[in-house]
Amino acid sequence: MTARAHRLVGLLAGAGLVLASAAACADREPTTPSETSATSTSPAETTAPPTPTATTTEPDAPVPFPADLLPDEQEASTDAALTITDVTTGRHEGYDRVVFDLGGTGTPGWIVRYVDVATDDPADTVLDVAGDGTLAVILLGVQIPGTTGIPEWSGTNPVLTPDYPVLREVNVRGQFEGQELAYVGIDSADRPFRVFTLTDPTRVVVDVRHD
Repeated sequence: MTARAHRLVGLLAGAGLVLASAAACADREPTTPSETSATSTSPAETTAPPTPTATTTEPDAPVPFPADLLPDEQEASTDAALTITDVTTGRHEGYDRVVFDLGGTGTPGWIVRYVDVATDDPADTVLDVAGDGTLAVILLGVQIPGTTGIPEWSGTNPVLTPDYPVLREVNVRGQFEGQELAYVGIDSADRPFRVFTLTDPTRVVVDVRHD
């Protein structure tokens, strides 16, 4: 783990959180569904709602799918060199979705958990994220465009979704030393979530259930 990873984990722990035990993580249901049950973010299947986000149209995944409130962590592959190329959201029957599109090589990892306070590393500035619950999303295996040769996403940030059932905001804070920090604002901190990857293109997906 890089020095910044230690720092980010320390910041989250300082907000009143601890890492889930290995046993708790082992009890978590597998969170990688097939691509046929997930939402596509390709331009051909995207329609634009009256917000800066993209609402997808592929059939929804079965609900309730396995999800909980525990921190979710996955290591990136050793050859990961990825850049965020798009950030989209979707409203579905029973859940809201956030998708981080990534271009480059390797497989991304992540650290996703609820936090009490959203802070802007390394300045430690407290951020005002919409909603009464906040998921911190740290994408692993991410590099600057100069390293990957992939143009970086430059869309409207934060992405505001006030009309969604539970999702309120996606706020991407920036990349440093192989990690990209973002905050996902939720209407409350008791919404179960899951995290998984999709390919062609590479994506990290965060689904938050309505129940």
